[in-house]
Amino acid sequence: MENKRTPFEQLPITDRFMFAMVFSHKEIAKPFLEAVLGIKIHELRDPEPEKTVEVSPFYKGIRYDVFVKESGPDGETLRSFDIEMQMEDTKEIPKRTRYYQAMCDSEALNKGEVYYNLKELYIVFLCPEDIFEHGRAVYRFKNLEIDNPKIELGDLCFKNFYIFSKYRDIAEKSIREYMEYFATRKPSSPETENIDRLVKWYQADNETRKRYMTWQQEIDIAVDLERQRANKAEARANEVERLAKAEKARADKYEKMLRELGKL
Repeated sequence: MENKRTPFEQLPITDRFMFAMVFSHKEIAKPFLEAVLGIKIHELRDPEPEKTVEVSPFYKGIRYDVFVKESGPDGETLRSFDIEMQMEDTKEIPKRTRYYQAMCDSEALNKGEVYYNLKELYIVFLCPEDIFEHGRAVYRFKNLEIDNPKIELGDLCFKNFYIFSKYRDIAEKSIREYMEYFATRKPSSPETENIDRLVKWYQADNETRKRYMTWQQEIDIAVDLERQRANKAEARANEVERLAKAEKARADKYEKMLRELGKL
């Protein structure tokens, strides 16, 4: 049964396509990142919406919602940011952040470069529900020594999760205003008003509508291919199980025969 889709002119900011389009504007992405991460950004390069990364045709690629880098005074890369709007708890989001980090790092260094050149990486997930089920509105992760958490690994990778349905529990006003907008779609600050204005503009733009239709077709094809791969994998697993059972049945029959002949 085909899922009922939201009409294009009603797509909210929490729709993956709309989110990527709006946050592809650095004047939107920069104040957002500064607010939720509590940092000061020198200059953002133009964000890349729906950026696809594939390091090999034999391995799984990824598609970021929004990927953006910070540039320093001389144009050097200072930090990278991946921003994801995740409406569904797929039960594997933490492992996805691990894979995203690996893919991002594999792109960050050219052949022969030293690991020292890896810069700070922030992976930001925006979720409607508490995927960790610990009642928090914000979860911030970095690698620490287990027996002495005061010791940091120092790999410069940070993974943050913001549960926007719990916006009332967020003390920082600047973060709360963004999360409230994602939860209610009602702007309450100049920054969220700018976001809402862009959402309405894109909803009324025919070129964006065409782009959305193309994007949706690509997603449908990708989902169908993934479903076919999953079905084939399941069929192979079932065949292996069937053969294993058949082999066991033959072994049991042979053992029974030997017992009846008194050879066991």
